[in-house]
Amino acid sequence: MQFLTETVGPRWADELAIVAAPGPSLTVEVADRCRGRRIIAVQDAYRLLPFADVLYGCDARWWDVHHGCPTFPGERWTCHGDATHNDKRATSIRHGLRVVQGKSADGFSLDPECIHYGSNSGFQGINLAILFGATRIVLVGFDMRMRGGKRHFFGDHPAGLHNISDYQQFVPIFERAARSMPKHIDIVNATPGTALRCFTMESLEHALPAETGHRAA
Repeated sequence: MQFLTETVGPRWADELAIVAAPGPSLTVEVADRCRGRRIIAVQDAYRLLPFADVLYGCDARWWDVHHGCPTFPGERWTCHGDATHNDKRATSIRHGLRVVQGKSADGFSLDPECIHYGSNSGFQGINLAILFGATRIVLVGFDMRMRGGKRHFFGDHPAGLHNISDYQQFVPIFERAARSMPKHIDIVNATPGTALRCFTMESLEHALPAETGHRAA
C-alpha cells in the first residue's frame, strides 16, 4: 500500500454533521439519537456509534492497540505530520487508514490539504467535519472534564495508552478557535455539563432537527 495524504473535499456541503467524542456523557441513548446523521466518531466513540460514517483518531498507539478497528465499516482517518513529529506513514499503511496532513496552528484549518492539531483528536474531528463542508456541527461526548471519576464513557484506556487528559490545555485551544470561526459555520455543543462553553449550548433534542436520514451522496 502506498502512503499518500489526501485533499479533503466538501462531501457534506451545507449539511449537518455530528462529531462524537468518547467523554463520560456519551451513552447508548445519545448514540441512538444521532443515528441516521452524518457522523464522525472520535476514537472509542465508535464503540457506541458503529454506524458512523467516519472513525477518526490521531494517536498511532491507539490504532495499534485496537488493531486498526478492522470491523468498523465506515472510513477510518488519521493525520500525518513529518518524520520527526506525528509520522503516521507506517501506521496508515499497517491499518489501511486514510490520511490528511496535519500541522500546529491556531483555529480550525479551512485548507483542504490539512487540518490543525489542536492537541487532541476531538478538535481534529471537528476540523475534518469543517473540511467535509458541514455548516452545522453538533458535538456530543465533549465533556472536557472528569465525571463520576471517569475520563471516558468506558473508563480508562487499556495498558499502553495515555490516560491523562490535559483539559486545562485543551479548552483554551477550542476557545481561541471559536473566536475565529467563519460566520457560515455553526458549532453547537450538545454535551450536558460540559466544561467547553465557547460554542452555542443546546440540548441534543433541540440541536438536531426532527427529520432524519442522510442526504443523497
